[in-house]
Amino acid sequence: MTVKDDVASLPVVVAALYRFTRLPDFAAYRDPLQAACERHGVMGTLLLASEGINGTIAGSRSGIDAVLTQIRQLPGCAELDWKESFSDAMPFKRMKVRLKREIVSMGVEGIDPARIVGTYVAPQDWNALISKPDVVVIDTRNDYEVAIGTFEGAVNPQTETFREFPGWARQALAGENRPRLAMFCTGGIRCEKATALMKEMGFEEVYHLKGGILKYLEEVPAEESLWNGECFVFDERVSVGHGLEPGPYQLCSICRSPFLSGETSGGYASRPCPDCEAAADADKKAAAAERHRQIALARKRGENHFGSKKG
Repeated sequence: MTVKDDVASLPVVVAALYRFTRLPDFAAYRDPLQAACERHGVMGTLLLASEGINGTIAGSRSGIDAVLTQIRQLPGCAELDWKESFSDAMPFKRMKVRLKREIVSMGVEGIDPARIVGTYVAPQDWNALISKPDVVVIDTRNDYEVAIGTFEGAVNPQTETFREFPGWARQALAGENRPRLAMFCTGGIRCEKATALMKEMGFEEVYHLKGGILKYLEEVPAEESLWNGECFVFDERVSVGHGLEPGPYQLCSICRSPFLSGETSGGYASRPCPDCEAAADADKKAAAAERHRQIALARKRGENHFGSKKG
């Protein structure tokens, strides 16, 4: 049995999904989706907004299939994009369908990826695009994510949140020159919205990596890759590399940023990163130790602990 077959045999299916589509009556879908998830034993979080749906859910194979079937019946969701992974324990302890202004927060009115968006580029074609001298490659993720890995030659906007990206773009890319842009993020949703912004700003040739970094690391062999470092992920692995193998980074127990601990495997750290270790007082260290203990207990129970870092 291969590693992939072994993972696929695990009982819990985790589906990360999103779709930009116009849902003017999005509030009307909350209760039916909540009921469907509860009926099929599916847990996690779904976000609904007038611009579409986003979220991560987990459950049995049949439960996930049933909920995805219902989501695909929403207006414009027939071609829903989702990615699956597998777990030997339920990673969430409840199901919640939330109503939001945006399914990924940018804070700019009128940006609609369902109406205007960049051109998808398959992982197999990405290297050729970003190697062209007239293409500006932009990492749309946050600074702590970029710090542990990115594509060769990519521009780092040095943002702390995605809501800072529009301000950076207007300042850094101002002027009459409109270069070709290649944009990417972890799974595709942020760069999809970012390309819509750039198109609205007058950039004509805007491209984005289909399926994001994760799809690239899954499909492009390491010997052909232009990716350097690790990819930060918002789960207990903390980072992954080529083939989506868990990486060596741990999450600081105080600032919640990734750092290399010197240990052989990554995950939630039981201690602070070097910077926090030097600055933290005894009370903060004690609180961090207790938080780590609670995370460890939650993981043993198969529950999601809300002290972990969020995107």
